[in-house]
Amino acid sequence: MPGKAEESKDASKVFTLKDVEDHNKEEDVWFVVHGKIYDVSKYIQEHPGGAEIMAENAGKDVSDQFEEFFHSAEARTILKKYEIGVLEGSTEEDYKKLEEAGGGGGDMSGGGIGSYLLPLLIVLVAIFYQLNKTYKFV
Repeated sequence: MPGKAEESKDASKVFTLKDVEDHNKEEDVWFVVHGKIYDVSKYIQEHPGGAEIMAENAGKDVSDQFEEFFHSAEARTILKKYEIGVLEGSTEEDYKKLEEAGGGGGDMSGGGIGSYLLPLLIVLVAIFYQLNKTYKFV
């Protein structure tokens, strides 16, 4: 049962945070990511991070946690399939954060190998610099 909802201009249902909080059981999991509401009840068992983490965050705004774990562009696409509405008071700016944080779906998004190359390169340069001070390679 979706709770109290009203239609917005774009025909998305508008839910309050209280509406979302009512869906906090493993078999009924809703959450908010950047102002949009998702019913992931049917996805919870497929989640690569496990059903437990999804159940623990049911009924909450998990925008920070979602970004903290570097979800890939593919994960963001999957999430869109479960969108059921928007959070009351959210704005277009909120919605854009999901797209912006995803890096546009490029190779560097979502914790792929590209996201490790730059830090690895920095570490290798630092090691070379320290070795060069000691052994005078260059």
